[in-house]
Amino acid sequence: MKRIVIAIISGVIVSEIMWQLYKKHKHSRKKVINTSNCNGSVEELCNNTEAKIFDVMFFSQDSSLCRSHLKRMKPCKKLNCPIRHLKKIIHYLDSAIHTLDICLYFFTFVELAEAVIRAKNRNVVVRIILEDSMTCTDRSRLMNFYKEGIKPITKPLDVLVHHKFVIIDNNILITGSINWTKSAFFGNFENVLMTNESAIVKPFIHEFERMLTILTVTETNSENLD
Repeated sequence: MKRIVIAIISGVIVSEIMWQLYKKHKHSRKKVINTSNCNGSVEELCNNTEAKIFDVMFFSQDSSLCRSHLKRMKPCKKLNCPIRHLKKIIHYLDSAIHTLDICLYFFTFVELAEAVIRAKNRNVVVRIILEDSMTCTDRSRLMNFYKEGIKPITKPLDVLVHHKFVIIDNNILITGSINWTKSAFFGNFENVLMTNESAIVKPFIHEFERMLTILTVTETNSENLD
């Protein structure tokens, strides 16, 4: 009789443990949100600090068909509509509250530059690292940044600054193969990953600070030589 009672009690305990584990797993799954199929409205997601962001975007030669819709900024029904992706990236940039760290090979896309300037006007600390040859290809974009009090770092090195990543509030990472140019968004085969997974974001934070240190030292040495 005692063995039967013990077996029943053990079964109840195991069942309760399994139920608690199931609830914990189910609760954690609710916090993981894939926004790949969203229509560009990510304000609520940006404000929800507990939600996990895993968003992947792809661009291709078909993206060029949507370039004529850029002025209206109205996405079409295609799953990988570049306008939809662009609007989503702009929403994330517009969600910046404290810091916006940008490290890109090329940055000439007007609509994205305007989002960065809006962040600066909200008193967000904006830091930009660009490949030095950027100064030769589109000086007008740099001048617009300078006019708004944003001074990109574009010091020459023996190697290319080929990174393409942006960090928002040390929390959200935007990275991938894509340069921030119209030709990249509307015609190239490209990819973008957006996430707030700290294990992925933190190494990029460290890399940005490392590069900033290297380029600052290079700038100081150049000034001393002059």
